[in-house]
Amino acid sequence: MAFRVILIENECSIHLKLNNLLIDKGDGEIWIPLEDISMIVLDNLKINLTVRLLSTLAEYNIGVIFCNMEHLPIGFYSSYDNYSRISKNIGFQIEKDTVFYDSFWKIIVYYKILNQKQVLRSLKKVGADDKLQQFLEEITVGDKTNREAHAAKVYFNTLMGTTFSRGNEDILLNSGLDYGYSIIRSYLARLCVGYGLNSQLGIHHKNEFNRFNLIDDLMEPIRPFVDLYAYRILDNEKYFKSEHRRQLVNILNHIIIYMDKKMFLANMLEEYVIQYSAFLSGRREKVIFPQVCDYLGEEDDY
Repeated sequence: MAFRVILIENECSIHLKLNNLLIDKGDGEIWIPLEDISMIVLDNLKINLTVRLLSTLAEYNIGVIFCNMEHLPIGFYSSYDNYSRISKNIGFQIEKDTVFYDSFWKIIVYYKILNQKQVLRSLKKVGADDKLQQFLEEITVGDKTNREAHAAKVYFNTLMGTTFSRGNEDILLNSGLDYGYSIIRSYLARLCVGYGLNSQLGIHHKNEFNRFNLIDDLMEPIRPFVDLYAYRILDNEKYFKSEHRRQLVNILNHIIIYMDKKMFLANMLEEYVIQYSAFLSGRREKVIFPQVCDYLGEEDDY
C-alpha cells in the first residue's frame, strides 16, 4: 500500500528510473520507489519534470499537487478512471435517486457539525455548544434549511471572532485552511479514482464545471480535522511558513481511532471511500464517519 506523501520545495529535476522517482537537486540524487508514493506536492515553480513521468505516475495512481507563487495548491493531477470496473461503479452512482442522496447528505451535514462542535470543545472555545446542538437537531433530509451554512457561521465566529471571514486572504488561518483542505481534497480524489468512483457525480454538489463534486461532498466531515490542526500550529504565528506547509502535508500521517482501530488518517480516508463505494452498491448498510474526538494527532502527541 502506498503511504508516502512527498513534498518538494527546492528547485530540482524529477525523473523516472527503474520504477523509482529520482529527485536530482544537483548535489545528489534521492530515489523513492513509486509503489511507496501516494501523492506528490510540488511547491517550487522551477521544478522540471517530463510527460513520461506524469504518465507513469498516473499508472501508479499517484496524485500530484501543484502550488503557485504564494505556495498554495492551485492544481491537481491524477489518473483518469483506471479502475477495472469503473462502468459498473458509475452505474451505481447514476441509478441512485434524489431521496437516496438527500438522505445521505443529511448524515454528512450532521457529522460535519458534530465535528465542528468537537473542535470547539477541544480548543476550549465556549459559547456555541447549545447553538450547534440545535442545528444538529434541526437538519432535514437534503438540509433544505441550510443548517450547514448557519452552523459554519457560528462555528468560525466562535473559533476566530466575529470579524473572521473565510474569504479574507490577509487572515493567516485561511492560508492554513486552504492548504490543508487541498491536501485532503487531492488525497480523496486519488482514492475515489482508485476505487472506481466518478468524482464529478456528487451527493449534494452538482456544479457542472466542478470535476470534484463527489470529493467536495465526502470531505465535508473531514474539514474540522484540518481546522483543529491548522489552528493549533498557526495560533500566535505571524507568517505562513515552509514548516507550516510541511506540517499540514504530514496530517495524512496523523493517528485516529476509526472503527475501533488506531490508524493513520490516510488509511482512515481510504477505508471511508471503500465504505462509500460499498454503500452505493448495496454491500454495506451505512458509512462510518470519523470523529474529531477520536483524533489523536501525531504519534508524539499522545
